[in-house]
Amino acid sequence: MKFLAFSDLHDDQQAFEKLKKLAPSFNNVFLCGDLTSRNQFAHEILASFPNGLIIPGNGEPKHVQEVFSGSRQWIHEKKADLGEINVVGFGLSPPTPFGTYGEIPDKEIYSRMSKLPISTNTILLLHAPPKGHFDEVKSQNVGSLSILRIIQEKKPMAAVFGHIHERQGTEMLGETLLVKLPAAMNMRACIISYQDKKLDAQFIVL
Repeated sequence: MKFLAFSDLHDDQQAFEKLKKLAPSFNNVFLCGDLTSRNQFAHEILASFPNGLIIPGNGEPKHVQEVFSGSRQWIHEKKADLGEINVVGFGLSPPTPFGTYGEIPDKEIYSRMSKLPISTNTILLLHAPPKGHFDEVKSQNVGSLSILRIIQEKKPMAAVFGHIHERQGTEMLGETLLVKLPAAMNMRACIISYQDKKLDAQFIVL
């Protein structure tokens, strides 16, 4: 199985066109938030990625979240079974200096995520990073302590996330593969492959 994953598109039309052309070659597309602030673009995203699994970032306003949440691609606080593995989504972010719509207290993140059916066969789709991992901004770690706790407790197969535009890469957190997505608005995305019960991530230029 092969998945196309991206985050932080931020209404970039050029990146969107490139991603749209790539999408049919993949089993699913993981859209990890901060995609658009416009309803029309939200509808275009839904139509262009029928095999997409979408979560909100902190930047989608309420009216855009309503468009996405009415679709079958919406996986925020939901689970999708993909055979041997499953995908569980949780978007949004802890508070930021920008006061965006999709920010919630970190304690609430833990309360809501602890109820999700996350297992060792789960790919966890997130927007925000776990605390201390790919989350450094101006010498401060701005990720979520609650997401870190959930990963340590539930031990999902992988956690895929965006949010911090300046960071990308992979590393292991215990038994979990962390995949920090680059910002799609910078013409970057990721291919995630699953074979023989192993995951691999490769970053690509669009």
